Amino acid sequence: MAVSTGAQALTSSMNLSDIPGIEVREKRTFTEESLYGYIDGGAELYLEYGFDTLVVTELISEGRDIKVESYRMKDAEAAFGIFSVSRFRCNGGARLTDHICRSAYQLQFCKGCFYVNIINDKGTEAEQKAANEITAFLVEHIVDPPFNPDRFFVGGLDMETMKSAVLIRGPLGIYNGIPVLIDALGDLSDYTALIIRKDQQIEASMFFDTELAADKFLKGRKTCASADTVAKNNVSALTVITPKHITVSF
Repeated sequence: MAVSTGAQALTSSMNLSDIPGIEVREKRTFTEESLYGYIDGGAELYLEYGFDTLVVTELISEGRDIKVESYRMKDAEAAFGIFSVSRFRCNGGARLTDHICRSAYQLQFCKGCFYVNIINDKGTEAEQKAANEITAFLVEHIVDPPFNPDRFFVGGLDMETMKSAVLIRGPLGIYNGIPVLIDALGDLSDYTALIIRKDQQIEASMFFDTELAADKFLKGRKTCASADTVAKNNVSALTVITPKHITVSF
């Protein structure tokens, strides 16, 4: 199986057996062509965002099985996008990196172009502690910074808003992350959008790959009002920032 440059960098610089008490039992690498063999029903979602390589590492920590799925995506936006539609009922805990979500059996985070999912069997305190140690180790070795929302919202977004922010690049992202917008955005392509909830509204900051794609979106939005109109009764307030950057409030 061919291993991409991204996977080579991942496996060479992030040897999880260097963590005290961790034993690597098995490591497998999946490329775009072989991803369906690992997640048959969900591969399309990763490909929609921009997938490069998956490294799955089976670990043993004090006799307990832990699995680490390290997805290298095409860019930091893609990594945050997968994270944003995968997190669910996050608990608290140490903020080891900007974008992190814990539950008893799972720890997810993204940094740079990596989305990482750490899964344990029993949800014990010891297993959760091991997941934190693995996360701290990986975060230290990922040199690229976390996803930054400033491109979408000038001045950035506060931590509370980011907890529910969703980044989408197509209909599968919408369906998995913010399905209430299927009717409004489900037919779109060639764009990246960061969607937040603010003041009882949904706001989408959308960057289109081309001016043609943006123009097609504008022509298809028959129910959009100007930005100085209050968005209500299923009418969207729309602002054209640049020929390829459009914001919409639903």
